[in-house]
Amino acid sequence: MYFVYGLMCLIFGTTFLAIKIGIEAGAPPFLFAGMRFFVAGVIVLVAVKLTQGEISVKAGKRTDVFLVGIFMTGTMFGCLYWGERYISSSIAALLAATTPIMIGIVEWLQGSRESMGIKACGLLISFVGVAFAVLPALGVEVTKEALLAVFVILAAEVGCVFGTMTAKRVLSTGLNPFVLNGWQMLIGGTALILFSLVTEPAKEVINYHVFWSWAYLVVFGSLAGHGSYYWLVHRAGPLLPSTWTYISPVIAQFVGFYVLAEYLSGYSFIGLSLVLGGVFLVSKAAIVEAWLKKQFPRASYNGNTSDDF
Repeated sequence: MYFVYGLMCLIFGTTFLAIKIGIEAGAPPFLFAGMRFFVAGVIVLVAVKLTQGEISVKAGKRTDVFLVGIFMTGTMFGCLYWGERYISSSIAALLAATTPIMIGIVEWLQGSRESMGIKACGLLISFVGVAFAVLPALGVEVTKEALLAVFVILAAEVGCVFGTMTAKRVLSTGLNPFVLNGWQMLIGGTALILFSLVTEPAKEVINYHVFWSWAYLVVFGSLAGHGSYYWLVHRAGPLLPSTWTYISPVIAQFVGFYVLAEYLSGYSFIGLSLVLGGVFLVSKAAIVEAWLKKQFPRASYNGNTSDDF
């Protein structure tokens, strides 16, 4: 099981580099992403059909499945692929790892105040970490497009959070997770392809780097990576596989530096440590709060007013 976990983290940590290689080789980002997920979605649904025989989604769940595909695949990866035209793969990986932070923000906007003191500390630490890691790297060649890419990817994370919450609701009704994953990729991929037809110039860009990075993303990123994730969810529950967000950005930092000579310095490691530490505080806030209460029983870490954050 831990071999599968390690393989999943390695795959997710290298997909950002594969995206960067394909984009730098001339692939239109939306078409590049769309074809990856469209093909992977078809393969997953055909495999489920052949092995389990049922891939249909009940009428009451179709809207939610459609929204999961649009937000978790279409919006998130469309912004990520576009953003990697202007920022390094390691910075993109770090920004993509902030999903738990965005979940904390969305929960607060929805009125949740559980362990909010701990979550607020985690949010602050993570945003400081993003600044430490991103600003020096952007300083190598600061452009408006690079700053916009950072903002767009972070904004897309909010949409991904909405998709994640919707996916959890759908899965709680008993929908096969592989069926959801297949439709999610197919819907998101189709949306990206249609968006590409409207926004990207019609040109054929197929070369060695584009093809092999695309093939790697389909076979390993979408099929092996996500397949391993759902296998681990089934075998060990959601906690273990969800911790890939702590491991993969570290891998992305090193492979980006080694393969593409991307910016790497002490600031990168400080920022990475702060972001991952903040993510840990937000995602494990209840556990951290319980531990602190045992150590300091008279202190308060949750906040008693609705204005605390």
